[in-house]
Amino acid sequence: MKTSTLKISALFLLCMAQPLFAGRIYDEFEDIYKIKWIGNLKIITGATEDWALRAGDIYRLTIDDPSAYSYLVYELGENEIVHEMIVDYYSPSGLRPTLAVKNSAGYETKYVEGWDTGYPEIIDRGNGLYRCILKDDLIPDDATQAVVYLDAQSDVELLRNIVYYGDDYHAIDYNQNTEYYRAKKLIEKAKSGQDITIGTIGGSMTAGANAEPMDTNCYGARLKAWFESQFGINVNLINIGIGSTNSFFGCIRAEEKLLRFNPDLIIIEYACNDQLDDIYLDFYESLIRKCWKNPGEPAVLSLMLCTQAGISKIERQYPIAQHCQIPIISYNDAIKDEIIAGEKTWLDYYQTSSLAGGDGIHPNTAAHQKIADLIAAELLYTETAPTDNPMNTLPVPMYSNILEDAFYLCETDITPTEIGTWTPGGSIWDFGTGKGWRSETANSELQFKINGNVAAVTFWKRPANENFGTAQIWVDDNPPVIADGSNGEHIDQIVLTDLGAGEHLLHIKLLEDKKFEVVCIAVSGERSYWNGQYYLENIANHLCIAVNDNDIIMNSNGSRFEVSYTGDGYNAFQWNGSYLSVNGATGELTLSPNLDISSKFICVDKGEKIALRSLANGKYLSQKENITTASATELTESEFFLLKDRASAIENTAISKIDCKIISNQIVIRNAVGQPLHIFDLSGRLLYQQTLSSDCENIDFNNGNYLIQIGNRVFKCNI
Repeated sequence: MKTSTLKISALFLLCMAQPLFAGRIYDEFEDIYKIKWIGNLKIITGATEDWALRAGDIYRLTIDDPSAYSYLVYELGENEIVHEMIVDYYSPSGLRPTLAVKNSAGYETKYVEGWDTGYPEIIDRGNGLYRCILKDDLIPDDATQAVVYLDAQSDVELLRNIVYYGDDYHAIDYNQNTEYYRAKKLIEKAKSGQDITIGTIGGSMTAGANAEPMDTNCYGARLKAWFESQFGINVNLINIGIGSTNSFFGCIRAEEKLLRFNPDLIIIEYACNDQLDDIYLDFYESLIRKCWKNPGEPAVLSLMLCTQAGISKIERQYPIAQHCQIPIISYNDAIKDEIIAGEKTWLDYYQTSSLAGGDGIHPNTAAHQKIADLIAAELLYTETAPTDNPMNTLPVPMYSNILEDAFYLCETDITPTEIGTWTPGGSIWDFGTGKGWRSETANSELQFKINGNVAAVTFWKRPANENFGTAQIWVDDNPPVIADGSNGEHIDQIVLTDLGAGEHLLHIKLLEDKKFEVVCIAVSGERSYWNGQYYLENIANHLCIAVNDNDIIMNSNGSRFEVSYTGDGYNAFQWNGSYLSVNGATGELTLSPNLDISSKFICVDKGEKIALRSLANGKYLSQKENITTASATELTESEFFLLKDRASAIENTAISKIDCKIISNQIVIRNAVGQPLHIFDLSGRLLYQQTLSSDCENIDFNNGNYLIQIGNRVFKCNI
């Protein structure tokens, strides 16, 4: 079993993955591990008015030891040479840093005013802001290091360094292998005048934080406005961005909050909120795959945003998006290009009416319009992009798809097998995942019977004054891991992987007399029922899906289907060599000899029940008036089914003890507590149903002849 603790925070480190031979280091001094700093290092921040003065650069370096000097070294990889250096700095007195380069042998060329090595170009940008540019014609051909010197006697504060390296800099072509078939189909649908649905999933940036107002000026709303203006259509926008969440939480929420609406376009944004733990690569890839395989062939786009300091996980995430061949939108690179060119500053895209210097994280209204413009431009490009060989299935995962079929479970979805002092609890913030569980009693244990290879527990971390404590979480007899609910203000997750296929027992045990709140749990991976024979019993009417002379009906007996997991991530239900299938136009259930789009279903696992969404029309199987069709977009009791193994049920129940007699005008049933009861007339019409709640049930009934089914036993009675 593998474990991982996932934490959400406002700012994250960026993992660099520079391409060989031509590239650019963009250093805002947030990711100081990128550089080698010699001497005294001090990271300082200023008040809001200072941020505005320094054009939005809120992280700066300075030296506070008056007897020292310090310098930064950018050491390039093999076969890479310094091509150009740009240093943005602040100095109210006009003093300057010193730039230098070194070769692999350590020989240094310094650039000092008056020396014959030449001197960089200095651009005065006003308000004590300067740009120092060292051009390629002054740099030796063998320069493998870039160096910036600072004198402690100066008042110079470094704001930003850019180092171009290699033979020449070329912007990364993120979409060189992109498959544009789905995006092109989206534009063709819009051009034909058909209405579309757009879905956006991500963190607070997707929600629209700092857009004024966020509901109408978030990038999703601006993109909706563009589609409606450009094509004269109506656009349904479903924005499920939530602050302080990551691609893990996106995966477990996606089905019920977005995918069931069958969006034509899905935009995924987690480049800021995902962390550097490798398991986040699994989560991000799982989310892309989950969205891509949704019914209707939606266009899926990967959106790479960044904070005001330019922090983003694009280097980690874009290879996954490229592997899945979906379009990539890099707002991060577009904004940096404008800032480097001197056309814009970070404040142009981050300050708001209430935050003159921005909040350091969230794009403003102008930025959201910029994001929408970038997405629109990429979509319009698809009109001329080649789409000769559309991708029918996704390639094998680059990292993992461990959450591809994960769904959240709340207290209405799954009943604990042990609950102790835990009670249903509502989340401190409403994430739309229903009530979880809470306790504040030491050693109280919460247990769940789960079915899958991956289990996760989402819980709250709260400030110290709220008295939240710690809990142990484990599966079966595996060693426990600690979930710390204190000293935070966000949700956190414990993820347990490699459990083995099938059924397990998930344990959550509070260790102190302090509060602990589970927001929800989630299960993913191989279920034991993916390969077996089961009856499909509807929860609402307790009837089963049955095949009768090749017609699909519902009755008390049902048909036993062979359940299988398809290689492309769906479930199929086979009966006597034919597959349960859906007519995409009508939603009618039929039988088909072929395993194709009409006979594949997304199995939504909700703990004690499942829902089945058809790949043919994107709707859930639903029973209305004892007829089942693929016709629902909401999940109610009528859409949930139980997978029943009748052989096991008979074996585990004392069927021989069930007794049914007619006494006067009453049906008297004994020893059948918990069994479903169905009463039919002789034509097979269902007249009455219930689940028996006691060992002796007396039911008043009119005179007549009836068939009474109790569990799997049938009695013929005359009243």
